[in-house]
Amino acid sequence: MRAADRSQAGQALVLAVALLAAAAAGLVQFFNGGQLLREKVRLTRALDAAAYSGALVQARSLNFLAYANRALVAHQVGMAHAITLASWARFGDTQARRLASSNPPASLIGGLFGAAHGRAYRSAAGAAGRGVAAGWEDGALARAFAEHDRVVHDVLVRAQAAVQQSLADVRMRTMQAVLAAHDDDGATRLDAALLADTLPGFVVRHGGASRVRLKGMVEEANAHYGFLAPRDHDRRSLLPTEWRCPWLRHELRRRGATSLMGLDAWRSVDTLSFHALRSNRWIGCYYREYPMGWGSAKSDASLADDDLPHVDEPPEDFSDQDFWRWVRGHTDWNLLDGAANPLANSFALSQGVAWQGRGMPSFAGIAGKRAAEPTLRFAVRATRAAGGLAAVSAASTYYRRPVARADGRAEPPSLFMPYWQAGLSPVVAAERQQAWRRQGAPR
Repeated sequence: MRAADRSQAGQALVLAVALLAAAAAGLVQFFNGGQLLREKVRLTRALDAAAYSGALVQARSLNFLAYANRALVAHQVGMAHAITLASWARFGDTQARRLASSNPPASLIGGLFGAAHGRAYRSAAGAAGRGVAAGWEDGALARAFAEHDRVVHDVLVRAQAAVQQSLADVRMRTMQAVLAAHDDDGATRLDAALLADTLPGFVVRHGGASRVRLKGMVEEANAHYGFLAPRDHDRRSLLPTEWRCPWLRHELRRRGATSLMGLDAWRSVDTLSFHALRSNRWIGCYYREYPMGWGSAKSDASLADDDLPHVDEPPEDFSDQDFWRWVRGHTDWNLLDGAANPLANSFALSQGVAWQGRGMPSFAGIAGKRAAEPTLRFAVRATRAAGGLAAVSAASTYYRRPVARADGRAEPPSLFMPYWQAGLSPVVAAERQQAWRRQGAPR
């Protein structure tokens, strides 16, 4: 018995050594698996940070385009103010000259239409010489208009185009830089080809006839400024003067408007005329127009002014001919039922200033077929040479107002409002399958 016991001695040690070896191998495997899992988590987190940064670049770029579009509108409003001020300056200058020549006299205007109108007419003396501000070469208003036009076309439009053209490249470079910042040994690579991307074709430039949308926004913005509103006022004298038409009175007509003509020209016209009621046995009652002030400015010398009653070469005075005879022989004006200042228009347009402008600019917008999509989304893959690791992440740039609209309506995505935000997005099954195929694994 003792001999048998001795022959089995040491077998427990062999078993113990085998168990220790298995445990050590398991420990090594466990450690390696832990290390792999750790690297996988690090890679996934780094890629998530990179993808979010790429979406943030998209959001900031779209918000820049929105701010630039709003700046385009603001500069057009500034141009409207400048051209209106030019028209007013010319108007004040000519009114001062008519006052100085007493044609008509201020006392007559005050007597027929009230002391306030007489005082207003006399105050025009302070505007004498102001018309030089509208001159193209040395006029302050013309220089202001030209600077607005330069900023619009040479700064904002070019900046928009540059951002639009470089957006995809900047997004990729940003993601690569963020990924590199999380990479200690330079072994991490970002796939140059994205797994999914809805950016191409999303942003387009609207030019030509499609600029009408920008025009609508400019006109909506102009409506907030009373200075740019129509300047139409009428005043009638109190007492009748003609027995043939006792229901009619002398009239004082103030007319003025600032308009964006078509898509390429601003125009402002201001006139004031005294329409004296007259009558004779040939035509009965009619209004004899006495222009008291006029001025016009436009940003395109070739702009046709056919929408305003006028003639190209009005006579300076009517001392050698009857006003009504000249009107009948040279125009189609209505001398009794008209509501405009056609003679003052004629002086304003023939003596007006024409500035240089390039019209409504092109602007960045969302492609028509994509306007209903509130998000931009992409998916990206990164690999790490050590361990053959790979990760996939997705992010989106979406349009969302910070507060709901007052009218409760939903607002479609726009490049006129800077409400673009960024966030991570779930990876879909098709993108994971594509990533596996790139890894060389079966479906």
